[in-house]
Amino acid sequence: MQSFIKKYSIFLMLYIVFQPVLDAITGVMAKEHMSVTFGVFVRLIVMAVTVVFLIMYLLLNRNTKKGFMIIGYFVILALVAAISMFVNYKQKVLFVPSLELTTLAKSMYYPIMLFAYFFAFEELHRDGILNKYFPKVVFYAVNIISVVMIIAHFTHSSFSSYSYYNLGESGWFYAANELSAIVSISFPILVWYATDKLSNAKRWYYWISVVLAVYSALLIGTKGAFIAIIFGTVMGLLAALVQRIQRKGNPKHLNGMIVLMIATLVGIGVAYPMMAVAKTQNLHEEMIKYKKERAKTKKGLNKDQEKYVQTNKYVSYIFSGRTIYFENASHNFAKATPAQKIFGMGYATSFKKVKHAKLVEMDYVDILFQFGFLGAIIYMLPLIYSFIYLLILFFRRFGSMWSFKWAMLVASVLLGFGMALLTGHVIEAPSVSIYFVTSLAFAMYNAKLFVKNKKDPVELDVIE
Repeated sequence: MQSFIKKYSIFLMLYIVFQPVLDAITGVMAKEHMSVTFGVFVRLIVMAVTVVFLIMYLLLNRNTKKGFMIIGYFVILALVAAISMFVNYKQKVLFVPSLELTTLAKSMYYPIMLFAYFFAFEELHRDGILNKYFPKVVFYAVNIISVVMIIAHFTHSSFSSYSYYNLGESGWFYAANELSAIVSISFPILVWYATDKLSNAKRWYYWISVVLAVYSALLIGTKGAFIAIIFGTVMGLLAALVQRIQRKGNPKHLNGMIVLMIATLVGIGVAYPMMAVAKTQNLHEEMIKYKKERAKTKKGLNKDQEKYVQTNKYVSYIFSGRTIYFENASHNFAKATPAQKIFGMGYATSFKKVKHAKLVEMDYVDILFQFGFLGAIIYMLPLIYSFIYLLILFFRRFGSMWSFKWAMLVASVLLGFGMALLTGHVIEAPSVSIYFVTSLAFAMYNAKLFVKNKKDPVELDVIE
């Protein structure tokens, strides 16, 4: 069993590199109107085997209290999910088993993979080989995304991020919002790996990967990706400045990083007006103007269009109209039965036809409506615990949090939590959540060692 645990821990690392390949294959299949169950099937199989890995790891671990708590958590979560399914089967206007089960399976991906990666990091660190894989695997994954994006762009074979405007590009990846979230969460990890490699000036070419990632993010045209590259670069700049003030690290290396970060920010500013993300705000204002004019005609506007026009233009732009879906879903939730409010309304609250089913696409809101008040607390418990734990550590060890490793880990985790609200498709989207849980699990593992040993585990860094 120990051999399987070690080998599977290595597989979980390599699985990260495989993610963009899997997503590109799924995107091309979807574009060609082929079945897209390939990606779902692969991830479902991996999740099932990962459950076995977790059980075996916990059985071999002598810390029975920790094992009991984790197994107990999943038993309670499964029980709540089963009750929710039964309640909605009895009370929902239209209950579609395939939709409900698929959504539930996707939801279970995050907690299973979060614990799995934490224990995989623990296993590989115990063997002294963790630094061979993380953050290197994320670095390679982001580079694969960048290469696919750029090839698709210059071969004019890229898909449109906003098909109704023919605006923005998502390469050969099917969902622009999910791609945007992936780039957002993984970009700081890419910067961390590149900055450490650039401690040797001869490795200047590592920064090319950062430039390519920035260019790819701007090609997507979404607000989330744009915000992420700005935030990630600023965090890197702050880390370099703080280290320079604290006189930590090689001054020449830090000076070089400061210059590179500033040059990258200037480059983003210069490129911004020519990229799709700069045009979305103008189109948004034109859309509101058009709808206001249409409201004066005989055709008029439907209820959702009226709500959209009446919403503050900055709020509607930031959330891309999700506030309308929130109002509709919250209205359904308000009318739900007490059992549904406690255990949730399942997929997309209430709908009479499948084509009318619509998620809010703001993860925390969708989770609340899907699992209910009690179910959402249980489902989000690992994230709530991790966030509070890391927040306390950040302020208690504030002076030590400005190495490139910690600054970029903090940036990645914060972007994961932030993108879950702003763009959605993070916590309950398996293709995105895997990047989020790996950053979060690695940050948590570092934090646990930090608290236990009273010092930052420097061996968990980019080491030759």
